[in-house]
Amino acid sequence: MKTKAISATYKIVVVGPSGVGKTALVQRLVEGTFQSETQSTVGVEFKSFIVQLDNQSIKLQIWDTAGQERFKSVSKAYYRNAIGAILVYDISNVVSFDSLSTWLNDLQQLCIPNAFILLVGNKSDMESTRQVGVQQAQDYAQQNHIEFLETSAMNGNNVNEAFTRLTYGIVNRVKNGQIQVNPLATKSSPFKIEQEEPKQQDQRKNENGCC
Repeated sequence: MKTKAISATYKIVVVGPSGVGKTALVQRLVEGTFQSETQSTVGVEFKSFIVQLDNQSIKLQIWDTAGQERFKSVSKAYYRNAIGAILVYDISNVVSFDSLSTWLNDLQQLCIPNAFILLVGNKSDMESTRQVGVQQAQDYAQQNHIEFLETSAMNGNNVNEAFTRLTYGIVNRVKNGQIQVNPLATKSSPFKIEQEEPKQQDQRKNENGCC
């Protein structure tokens, strides 16, 4: 069977406080697996994933950024030229939700104009210890003109849906002219953004908790 050609390549970032499950989300998406205790990201990590959207194959370059404060300046450097972002908090940790505005402000300042941002409430499997209500998160998303979805990296609920929705939102904004893409785009691939592939992945530090 012939492999479908890549229609577009988009750089996205996954951001949020430490311990909310960013790396676990990316691992569930790309590898289909989950580890209850993952190593906290040091700097950034890179993965790629192809989303099938209608008749297009969209390649996502996914930059999984560290949530710890001491790595924030490094992580922010990777927001540049991102066309989309997943902003993650932990539904069982209200402190992670209360800190979202700082992360969102950085994304809005450093990503390309009108980048598509999806708010993700992770760990929806932890309903018994929920501290952030669905309506509370929906209200926050509406106030900040971003979309919202809850996921569980543990059982996989809505993980693929989150990245598909992000991709769909990006493609629509490009089509509608809300996002101005790289002039290297071709007629055969009108939504393509050429991004430099990473030379290497940053190392990870062995610490407890999902990041």
